[in-house]
Amino acid sequence: MEINERMKKVLQVQLSHLGLELKPENRFPLTVLHDHRPIAYIQEDGAVHYPVDRDTTPARRIPGVIAKVWEMEQAYRQAPHLELSGVNSYKKILQYNQHLLAARYDGNGHFRFVTWQVNFDQTGVTLGHYFYRNEYEQAKEDFIQRSGLVDERKLFSKEQLSILYSRFHDVSLDYPEKQEIDRLIRQIETITPVSQAVQQPELDPELDNER
Repeated sequence: MEINERMKKVLQVQLSHLGLELKPENRFPLTVLHDHRPIAYIQEDGAVHYPVDRDTTPARRIPGVIAKVWEMEQAYRQAPHLELSGVNSYKKILQYNQHLLAARYDGNGHFRFVTWQVNFDQTGVTLGHYFYRNEYEQAKEDFIQRSGLVDERKLFSKEQLSILYSRFHDVSLDYPEKQEIDRLIRQIETITPVSQAVQQPELDPELDNER
């Protein structure tokens, strides 16, 4: 990893979401501020060092941010430009099953991502889903579902997971929620049949008699 000027700007944006500030500098290490005080230093290779005399708790998420920014940067660097009329300002990240994930750097620390459906003769795209301000994770999820890389029936939305979670904490669910849970259970059974799910171990007859 080698942090370039574009990565610095993207890091500034992403760190600001955590309430952190990347001090504008032309040399390394880069200084990360919290409440105007240094809490971390980023080396050119992405390594993070912390001052010994500071509470660095707010800085513990910095390595994860750097990793995600590097993932975007690396994908963008390695991607070829699209050779399609009207969208040649984008780079092709992935293409599968007549669907395309592309990216463009808009400046000011913001990548834009988009998923498209590619027409039959590979000369154009349509039905774009756009993801602004470095929403790479959302764009990847959208591409996976649209392209069929993963069977959508085997995916759960955040809303569905929330309902499943609440099932174990709330026994007074209303009728529509119970219906939704039943539907989710059937979806789970489609993926993992009950006979292949958690199986109860057979009791040893001798041990059972001892009880």
